[in-house]
Amino acid sequence: MLSFKMNMPFYLMVFYGSILIAAVLVLRGLLRDKLPKFVFPILWSAVLLRLLVPFSLSSPLSMKVPEFVMPLSYETTYADAVVEDLPIASYATEALAGTAEQTTEQTIAIAYAAADTSQSGILSLPLFVSFIYLYAAGFLITAGILLSQKYRYTKCLKDSLLIEHNETVNTLLREMGMGHILVFTNDQIASPLVCGLLSPKIYLPTRMDFGSTVLLRHILCHESMHIRRRDNILKAVMLLALCVHWFNPLVWLMSKMLCADLETACDEAVLRMFRDEDTRKDYACSLLAMAITGNRPTLLYSAFAKTEVERRIQSVLHYRKASALLLALSVCLVLSGSVVFATAGQAPFSPELTSFCSSDLCRWGVRVHLRRDVSLGKNAQARAEQILFEILRTDTTSDPDLLKMRITTALSDAFHVEKSAFSPELSLCLNREALFEEYTRWGLVRIEENNDTMLYHGETIRTYQDKTLGRYMSQPEGAVDLVVVRDRLGYITAVEAFREGDSAYDERTRKIEQDYHQYKYSDAPVTEEKEVSIN
Repeated sequence: MLSFKMNMPFYLMVFYGSILIAAVLVLRGLLRDKLPKFVFPILWSAVLLRLLVPFSLSSPLSMKVPEFVMPLSYETTYADAVVEDLPIASYATEALAGTAEQTTEQTIAIAYAAADTSQSGILSLPLFVSFIYLYAAGFLITAGILLSQKYRYTKCLKDSLLIEHNETVNTLLREMGMGHILVFTNDQIASPLVCGLLSPKIYLPTRMDFGSTVLLRHILCHESMHIRRRDNILKAVMLLALCVHWFNPLVWLMSKMLCADLETACDEAVLRMFRDEDTRKDYACSLLAMAITGNRPTLLYSAFAKTEVERRIQSVLHYRKASALLLALSVCLVLSGSVVFATAGQAPFSPELTSFCSSDLCRWGVRVHLRRDVSLGKNAQARAEQILFEILRTDTTSDPDLLKMRITTALSDAFHVEKSAFSPELSLCLNREALFEEYTRWGLVRIEENNDTMLYHGETIRTYQDKTLGRYMSQPEGAVDLVVVRDRLGYITAVEAFREGDSAYDERTRKIEQDYHQYKYSDAPVTEEKEVSIN
């Protein structure tokens, strides 16, 4: 299932575009001499689309959105939790309420973090405005330089003379089906070129040998091929990309590679018209004759440029017609590469699909996130939660891996989306009485019936964490630090105890003293981050 939106932020267009440029450069370095030359201009076109059009096309091939650009994913609070079978499962509500103190502390920590973020956002506003001005200045300078070059060369072409009565030129153009193209001569240009987007024209240097029919044929074939392939339009789009992405060195490198690839692709297209080897040698000589003095900015025109002329001549001399298998593989590469490039990036989206759901009939609670931006239709959250409850009610294994498999399969079948689009997150969900009964078997005993404070074999506990369950408590003084270890099914397998003299205990002591020192000499209260009972 594809999800198309026009919501790609500019900084992600830069990020994804740079990755795609690097990918094409790697492919070009490895396969440039093995694939037909038309492949890489098409891939560069797909990259230009990514750089200039803010579309977001999500598919199973889409890259994961970087964490630093994703919307902030809120932690599950108890208001977000949905408990199935409430009359029977009152213990689940009690289990959630049992960590109310931790929730309060976490809320305080989030409040301070939000205040800090708000303050930093205000402070960064002038910097953001400065970046906007800097970007606008770079855009205008780059566009100004390119436009001035364009104006300078266009001014040179104004004095060109139209070739009307040269039968050789007219006959050659008609043979190529390009009889409508106008050809001019100009004494200020060094090599042939094509100028114009909507009505392109061919310009030939006045000093060229018009008596050489072979040379004239090769030049007109080459320039007409540029017109037929719409290379000038692609170069104009590349110029726009340079203005928009003037700060990105990869885009400037891409412009150079694009010009070279367009020339070699045009050479290959011309060579397909010439079957014998002698003609290819003559064409290589024409390339050398017309390119050796030409050093024109090739993004402004399609011309016999000096760019990589030696490699172009070698390619011409060693040209072999591509086999049907190679052509088929090239088409597959272009199609698959275009699809991957088009769908590689997606804009930031809200990954939340369901609230945290739990049932009295299962040891695990679950919440589902989306891995990619996908449209699931109306009431997607309610439908997904109904599926989760059905699975939790009928589970008999208490195996989190099997639960994840059942959940992704059921959601995939219900929404007709690939399984990898869903990311279930499971958390152990136990009622208080069952939890403390389990703790008692391992030596953790509550001091009071309605109090979570515990002793470990009669020793006062300073810190205690049960990572699988998401419980963590701390107090300033105590004789032992505990870590509760559980297996993948959520059952306790060990209780690790650390006392004074153990490295873990001493490191924790240093951290407490450091936090106390910061609290003592700072104006803002220091709040220690707490893990709550739901991830």
